[in-house]
Amino acid sequence: MELNADLGESWYARKVGDDTGLMPFLDACNVACGFHGGDALTMVRAIDLALRHGVAIGAHPSFPDRKHFGRRSLDLPVDHLRALLLYQVSALDGMVRAAGSSLTHLKPHGALYHYADRHRPAAAAIVQVMEQLQVPTLYGPPGGELSAAADMAGLQFYAEGFVDRRYEPDLRLRSRDLPGASIDDPAEAAEQARALLREGRVMASDGQRYPLRVRTLCLHGDHPGAVDRARAVRMVLDRTERA
Repeated sequence: MELNADLGESWYARKVGDDTGLMPFLDACNVACGFHGGDALTMVRAIDLALRHGVAIGAHPSFPDRKHFGRRSLDLPVDHLRALLLYQVSALDGMVRAAGSSLTHLKPHGALYHYADRHRPAAAAIVQVMEQLQVPTLYGPPGGELSAAADMAGLQFYAEGFVDRRYEPDLRLRSRDLPGASIDDPAEAAEQARALLREGRVMASDGQRYPLRVRTLCLHGDHPGAVDRARAVRMVLDRTERA
């Protein structure tokens, strides 16, 4: 089990998250590609920071929606979506290659993550771009269209669980518009990580535990207190590895 986080989401004068504080606790990072967050300098800095810490680098493309931080769904023609994905991932891929490394994975951001997991053509567009750019692994929710598209293309798929978000009983993430959608307490985040890692289960908003088998754990770099939660989750993962 690994820990990943969404990073590189600052742009120009707008500071988002603490990439420097988070990176030492991560196994993998998902770097924004400029459409919901990020800019050229931020992307380069995130890449350099990841390489210094031995953290795997993935692309984190989104809908073109910086105003809403990529968290508003857009119904785009599939050829338009494919072109936007190719544009974003190619830019980050070129920067990573210039730094002497390569992309290990792709994880859609925000609304695109959930949209593509429900819409087969969008999932297929993401996988097509991955094949074109030789990105080997796709991160996404368990059991949806992203998983199916990756399997059909012969790509690796890492089912992802979140340690800083609450789930509903149907195992969808609780809407950010509802109370209790985020897990702020580092101890609660660590407990969610422990349950996912050791039991393959997650506590939902109704107080019940449900099966959820995942291969990678994510926390959001833009949430306040992310470094403290990452530290707590890292301790859980390291203790399990030593056991």
